[in-house]
Amino acid sequence: MPAQYPTSQIALLSRDSVQLWLLQEPVDLAAGRADTFAAWLDKEERERWQLFQRVNDRQSFLLAHGLVRGVLARYCGCEPAALRFSRDTHGKPHLLTQDARLSALRFNLSHTRGFCVLAVTVDAEIGVDVEDERRAAEMLALAQRYFSPDEVQWLQQLDASALRAGFFRLWTLKEAYVKARGVGLKLGLDTFTIGFAGAGEPRLLLSEDADASQWSCHSFSHAEHFHIGAFVHSSTATWQIIHLGSDEL
Repeated sequence: MPAQYPTSQIALLSRDSVQLWLLQEPVDLAAGRADTFAAWLDKEERERWQLFQRVNDRQSFLLAHGLVRGVLARYCGCEPAALRFSRDTHGKPHLLTQDARLSALRFNLSHTRGFCVLAVTVDAEIGVDVEDERRAAEMLALAQRYFSPDEVQWLQQLDASALRAGFFRLWTLKEAYVKARGVGLKLGLDTFTIGFAGAGEPRLLLSEDADASQWSCHSFSHAEHFHIGAFVHSSTATWQIIHLGSDEL
């Protein structure tokens, strides 16, 4: 059954806790859920949705925005359609609210065909990225063009069987960090370095214009071929992964 939104769950989040909400795209979105998600959209979102010509693209848009509105409504204690958003100069969305508690919510969405991820925390900038490793990519060529020298060296040392997963793991983390920083293309992918220590968690080793020790990241895979990377401006972050179905929003 779809979720109900009687009370705010914002108190369940602290600055150092991050919730990652995962939604795998069904082959076909049930007509009833599609109608519900469409009714949640505001005027600007509905205009963007209606521009899509392909059914799959329209469904992906509905699911991604349904995830954002359905999850944030849980924290706010309101109906999903009641949420209002604003964007900063770099296009990053924020809740538009007079409630100081809710204005502290920080969130970031990423989606690829077949999968959506929403990262949520409070009082800390956050970014998330998801990629499907089955997509075509000239991995080493891309790394040599965009990544830092230490990251390129790390990739070159991987066995051929591990290269694809390693590349997309690193790529999602780098995209997530850029999104968390919220400065758009001003932050080059080669201006910071992410490192991997054995089988442990990755970490930000160096950033030219930020204190690397004040950032935490998390990386994991889903269904073997989806890779998710997330970054948050907190040195002691804890991560919770929550799986949803479209009928749970």
